[in-house]
Amino acid sequence: MTPAGNMEVHFEGADVKKTMIATAVVIASALSWNVAAQDVEYLGATPKVLAEVGAQAANVPPDVLLVELERWRWNQDTFSVRPLNSPSTQHPGRREGVLGFISYTPFEGGHTLYGCVHNNWMNRFTSVDPNCEGHMKDATFPITGYIATTQLPGTVPLYRCQRGGFSSTWVDHFDTLDWNCENVPWKVNDGLIGYIWL
Repeated sequence: MTPAGNMEVHFEGADVKKTMIATAVVIASALSWNVAAQDVEYLGATPKVLAEVGAQAANVPPDVLLVELERWRWNQDTFSVRPLNSPSTQHPGRREGVLGFISYTPFEGGHTLYGCVHNNWMNRFTSVDPNCEGHMKDATFPITGYIATTQLPGTVPLYRCQRGGFSSTWVDHFDTLDWNCENVPWKVNDGLIGYIWL
């Protein structure tokens, strides 16, 4: 120990140097991800929601592995998914943006967010029901991820809404941070489905 109470460590060998460089790269990547995450414009987030979440430090449980929850649109269908693992493939349609962050892994105090497809194949949606409310599970993402059951510091409510009016038998479910369903025409708020990180 040095007089200041710090431990002196001596490193020898190329393997230790490679490990230190790899660790530095991981830390730098994490820091740049954090800065990039703060610059995201979250879909449906009001200035009030952003101010509330920014006023407190985030509480991310140790078993949470954060991943983006993206919103996509294909024709008239709006759906929420996590990014695909391969950069050369993407979901069908157009990426509208990011809602926030969910966990890729289950965690204590969280619940599963399932990916579902309406039986008419015209509407992909998320649900907390493992039976997809009587509809089919999404073949690509039967589990979208995991979200907090109660509000933790750094999380915001995630609502599921629906918009309709295109025909008497069709509605489009979509996730949003806005309890007012982003003022879309013919909107209905299906309710709170959990809490996600910003």
